[in-house]
Amino acid sequence: MKIRTISAVAALALLCAPSSPRAEHSMFLAFAQTASANTVPPRIFFVDVESGPAKGGPNGLGVPISIFGKGFGKMRGHSRVTIGGIEVASYMVWGSANAHNRDLDMIVVQPGGIKKAGPIVVTVDGSPSNSDFSFTPGSGSVYYVALKGSDSKSCSEQSPCSTVTHALSGMKPGDVLLLRQGNYSEGEIWIRSPQAGTDGHPKIIKNYPGEEAVMSNAVRNFYVDADHITVSGLNFRNGKSLLVAGWASNDQRDNWFVNNTFSGVIEWAAIDMSGHDHLLAGNVCDVSGSKVGTMGHCYYVSEGSNFKILYNVGSGAPGYGLHIYDERRADKDFRRIIRDVLVEGNILSGSRERSGMVLDMTDAGGYGNAIENITIRNNIFFGNNQAGVVIKGVTHSVSIYNNTFYQNGREGLYIDNSASISGIDVRNNLFYESQNPNCSTECDMPLAHLQVGRQARNVTIAGNSYHPARAITIGISDASAVTGDAAFVNE
Repeated sequence: MKIRTISAVAALALLCAPSSPRAEHSMFLAFAQTASANTVPPRIFFVDVESGPAKGGPNGLGVPISIFGKGFGKMRGHSRVTIGGIEVASYMVWGSANAHNRDLDMIVVQPGGIKKAGPIVVTVDGSPSNSDFSFTPGSGSVYYVALKGSDSKSCSEQSPCSTVTHALSGMKPGDVLLLRQGNYSEGEIWIRSPQAGTDGHPKIIKNYPGEEAVMSNAVRNFYVDADHITVSGLNFRNGKSLLVAGWASNDQRDNWFVNNTFSGVIEWAAIDMSGHDHLLAGNVCDVSGSKVGTMGHCYYVSEGSNFKILYNVGSGAPGYGLHIYDERRADKDFRRIIRDVLVEGNILSGSRERSGMVLDMTDAGGYGNAIENITIRNNIFFGNNQAGVVIKGVTHSVSIYNNTFYQNGREGLYIDNSASISGIDVRNNLFYESQNPNCSTECDMPLAHLQVGRQARNVTIAGNSYHPARAITIGISDASAVTGDAAFVNE
């Protein structure tokens, strides 16, 4: 599955915005102010299914496809969804602010007898959406798990199985598993390499549309140790986590974790990912603590490349909302690189003892470890213990555009005093920072909009907006700083 993305409004979007990174925020502001009146076209931000069976499933109309974006409207009315110009056969869900991330609208449709691949388009009041995403019909099967099912059954809709583990044992690449309403007591779920999907034919595990499937047995976690697996729409409670395990290799590819929720006391992370080409989109981590203290994070990304981290919510972890980090793991290790990561549209708040997000790579073994080519745009970082974003370690080529940093405990952005940091470009962000009670531990950072260590190389700070008063920047100045009233769409 290829991952495509577009830029979109972040919930506290404000005054200004890219291409030059200037110009985007103004577009987003207009979108946020007028979308409810449907004066601009609807926008699709991501989907959870790009290929799957066009037959079977609920009413025999194929795999349910969840579409996430803005401007879909509360009621369908005369709105429609097409695939390759052909209208879908079934509308299972249509609504506004109804995804697990309540800033997103969600539609769930079924393709029916569509025979050819084509772009997905949502049309509202005669205005079509973007066509960045597509669906390819396949010949897979749809299986079911239900609380009153039995693993001696066929896993059909009429005779569902009772456990995910058993249903997966009979699934082939391109198949889909739907979980019916209920609180499942199944403990460890481990998808191993022989159970992988294939390129263009993922194995998809998701909730039955309109029903809440809860995974509450946190004795053991949900492990993905395989390629081409999608997990969508599930509720993980009591600290149960979803992890790309990395036991078979550190090279897992193309796993999609979409529209899931996480609550309770986690261990190392709610979602932990390594490998390549993974999508993390629309998830909500709202946890109450971690068994490992500040080493517990909402989202943990380590060694790998081409991660898309889009429109997630992260709050309440003692550690970071988003932890992009790796290190030497043994006396004899391999080179660890994290590269080509897009972080867009996320809301990261309420870190209890750390910051909203960190980029940090250590290289104690001299292997050439590095973080490189990271884009952080259109996100909101607010109310975190220390800073909104922290950059440390061996980190190169980071673009930070069009984000909102609002009342983090000490600073919006902190860039460490290290010559191993280079190529940081910070433009057109809004920094709102004044004295506040949000920092409760390790509060030795000075109060400032941003701080840049003097040894960091090739750092550009330009055209950012600073509030509520003059720009307070440490170690660097912004020659084109903007000050004045902060015009939040929804303060």
